[in-house]
Amino acid sequence: MPRVTMPGLPARIGPVEFEQFGAKWVAVRCPSEFDELMRLTGGLREAGSQRWLIPRWRINSLMRKLQRTTDPLFRQAGIDRDG
Repeated sequence: MPRVTMPGLPARIGPVEFEQFGAKWVAVRCPSEFDELMRLTGGLREAGSQRWLIPRWRINSLMRKLQRTTDPLFRQAGIDRDG
């Protein structure tokens, strides 16, 4: 099944993947090290599929936090996440 994304929603930021989930939610798959960030953003853990459901209106805040969190790691490793 092809991934459906909303305008302005990237497919991924670092190791975190985003996918549209209905009109009001975004499904997020990420390593467990980001669980606390997902909780703080108001995410709900979907046990069966091992993903987080984040309210659409909170996703921009989450994306900014993820970029701040993952960018230093990628720069340190010498990986360009945009290319």
